[in-house]
Amino acid sequence: MSYAEELRHRLQPGSSDIVRAVIYARVSTDNEGQKDSCSNQVETAERFIKAHSNIKLVATFVDDGISGKNDFTRPQYNEMLQLLSTDGFDVILTKALSRLNRDELNSLLLNSMLMEHQATVLTLEDGQVHDFEDINSGLLHSIKYAMDAQYVKQQSINGKKSQELRCQRKELTAKDTSFGYDWDPKTKTISINDKQARIVRQIFEDYVFKSATPAIIKRYLEEEGIVVCNRTVLNMISDERYIGKFYINKRTSKLGTGKTRSKRIKLPKEQWVLCERPDLRIVDDDLFEMAQRIHRTRITVYEKPDRKTTQAYFQGIHKYAGKIFCPVCKTPYQFGYADRKQTLPVYKIKNHSTCSNPIRSIYESDIEEITKKALKNTISSQKDILTSIEEVLNVIVASSQDNKAEVESLKKKKKAKEKQMDSLIDSFIEENLSISTKNKLKERMNNTSEEIERLSELIKNKESSRLDKSYVDKRMRIIKDALSDLKNFNSIDRERILNYIDHIEMPPTGDVDIILKSGHIIEVEPVGDRRVSKLSIQD
Repeated sequence: MSYAEELRHRLQPGSSDIVRAVIYARVSTDNEGQKDSCSNQVETAERFIKAHSNIKLVATFVDDGISGKNDFTRPQYNEMLQLLSTDGFDVILTKALSRLNRDELNSLLLNSMLMEHQATVLTLEDGQVHDFEDINSGLLHSIKYAMDAQYVKQQSINGKKSQELRCQRKELTAKDTSFGYDWDPKTKTISINDKQARIVRQIFEDYVFKSATPAIIKRYLEEEGIVVCNRTVLNMISDERYIGKFYINKRTSKLGTGKTRSKRIKLPKEQWVLCERPDLRIVDDDLFEMAQRIHRTRITVYEKPDRKTTQAYFQGIHKYAGKIFCPVCKTPYQFGYADRKQTLPVYKIKNHSTCSNPIRSIYESDIEEITKKALKNTISSQKDILTSIEEVLNVIVASSQDNKAEVESLKKKKKAKEKQMDSLIDSFIEENLSISTKNKLKERMNNTSEEIERLSELIKNKESSRLDKSYVDKRMRIIKDALSDLKNFNSIDRERILNYIDHIEMPPTGDVDIILKSGHIIEVEPVGDRRVSKLSIQD
């Protein structure tokens, strides 16, 4: 006799053998329709226990509003398994097997654990004591587990379809609200919260007109009883919802079941769906745009850049800030002064004791002189590039003149269409034509007219794209003048550094390696008391 069969006998009326039981209840959502479902499941189990005086309730476990597709997201379920492993019990009282798991792997693991500790499950919806040792029952259980797992996958598919439909209809939900807005669950609409909206406008006005920092605005909000961090303030300032632009479909999810976690995936902005709601505008467009401009000017000074294309180190306001690095430990050199009067700017690493590189600092005047000479030498060595550019421009001019035959062909097509239009006009002005015939003639005349306009525009574009030798001379003169201006510069400012230099490295040899945005590496080697720049190309 299996322990499941033995348990059935112990649950018969009149039996005095104690049965140690636990109750497990779960629902996957916390909406209004299922809010009382867990309590109903527990009450049903308690009524069953009252009807069997020999059942001793050991513990009750409830996971409310949690899906059964995983076990690591359900704390009460895991506590129940822990109790089974330590103290043990005889039976789990639950509404149905689907309340325990909606995944095949977790269901089979639970079966193994129950068999190991001589326990089973009693489902209250059918009063069945499940025998996991029985082969025939095992087949039925496998089918049931597969159906429960399929239900979860189907729910995920249905959710994605609902999201697609929502994007097509551009419908907003409660999760699209933010500070300044209210959600009405009855009408399922978003409205402006007047009190909060006044605070939002005050935030933007202080940020733009009073130069208030996020920290100052944060303190102002705390006085209003609103506790936020500096990052939240910045997010509010850049939130387009305040000008009536709500974006949906910003994220999607990848279903995880069993031992795999579900993943939330952030979608690129091209896939976002814009829902324009002018009626929900809180901030004026001009005020919002001014706030964005101020934010962009401050971002390199106060914040770590978010864009991957921007260097990840602190940009700063000094000339070479965030540009000079130790190539061994990748530590940046920080701006400072070498004297108490603060007249000798220097870039140095404060704590470099754990690095094998002995180069601790470099004067700003030295790095500026090195950079200036290196850039001038680099620009002066561009004669071969100018020759290549001139050859490319000559090829462009030659290819632009090869379309003469194509233009003549287009002109013939246009002339034929104009003759066709004249014929259609002659037919249209004839008498005794029916209304349907005239309508057809009108349609053909419109189509022909559009075709003539298209051919005229195409001919115009083709003819205007023709270039002559003067084009090459003009472009080369512009390029040479630009290079001459670059070559003759006398000072280096922050903008020039950001435009041309990717970063500067200070290797242990005492050299200075300047890596340009173009991919070139300028190696400056020490020779006696002076330095000489040597150009090499980065692989």
